[in-house]
Amino acid sequence: MNKYVILANPGHNRIYFDSALKIAVSEIKAIAGAYDMKINNIEEADLGLPASISFATDRELTEEDFRVLGFSSIYYALFEQVDGGLLRPINVPDFHTFPESMVQILKYNGKTNEQFTRLMVNLAISSCNTNSKRITLFDPMCGKGTTLYEGLIRGYDVKGIEINGQWTKEIETYLVRFLKEGRYKHKVIKSKQSHSKGKKIADVFTLTSAANKADYTDGNTQMLQLFNSDTTLANLLIKKKSCDIIVSDLPYGVQHGSKNNKGSNMSRSPLELIKTAIPAWNNVLKTKGSMVLSYNEFTMKYRDILEVLKENGFKVLDESPYDDYLHRVNQSINRNLIVAVKV
Repeated sequence: MNKYVILANPGHNRIYFDSALKIAVSEIKAIAGAYDMKINNIEEADLGLPASISFATDRELTEEDFRVLGFSSIYYALFEQVDGGLLRPINVPDFHTFPESMVQILKYNGKTNEQFTRLMVNLAISSCNTNSKRITLFDPMCGKGTTLYEGLIRGYDVKGIEINGQWTKEIETYLVRFLKEGRYKHKVIKSKQSHSKGKKIADVFTLTSAANKADYTDGNTQMLQLFNSDTTLANLLIKKKSCDIIVSDLPYGVQHGSKNNKGSNMSRSPLELIKTAIPAWNNVLKTKGSMVLSYNEFTMKYRDILEVLKENGFKVLDESPYDDYLHRVNQSINRNLIVAVKV
């Protein structure tokens, strides 16, 4: 029996409060299951350390296993527990293409925490079975881009839709500046997209880049596509069955809004928005692709979202390790998430 300990990121408790380690255990179980890493006896460690998770395996883990464990949102350091209860530090290979600072630099009111974003991406990847050579991540309400940046640093292609034109401009400005300052080769194309009747439905920002010059020269690039448009038009903006995972932090009715179909007024009903948008999101997702949505339980209930997803061709994963992620963010937000797969 081989024993290991993951030391938790110091910021983890700040996000989840009393739920931190329970959420971490579920996330690690999901990651391990997806990568055929059989773990057992996973629990909160009692080793005189700060917050940490211990677990055991029937076999000695490999360097690839260590890299996968490094995906975890709780990960800060990994140790092997050896004879006498001593801890041997393990060198975990870096899984990033672009530096992690891309997702960490920006700080603003209402930002989805990057660790929670990583958790959602991990659950999406763990439940996705498209077998694509490269993952395409789609955030249908991408805000100021946290999920898109997380996708880019992991080597994915990313697509995002955001109705707030000021926010899309901020994403464009930040990304170009980040790439220029880091001396990453890149190309930007700005265009407009129209529907069949010729009316403009989106301003489009397309960026191609690579984390090193050789890959860029060889055409081994990553792509970001950003649409300043209404998320309910996703099926008109993005090719059918072209995305592997959908990850989004849904409107809380606190910081967010959405245009309804009756005009330009902003609607604060997240459930009505989901009912309208889900068919379009389903259209762009590949069969066996996955979707992870976070939302505020004070404004929308798990059962309501589950019914909408089931009615639109999704199977909700409502058992461990894909359930029981409810946690308090502040007095107005009691955050939960739901994981589903397109059947």
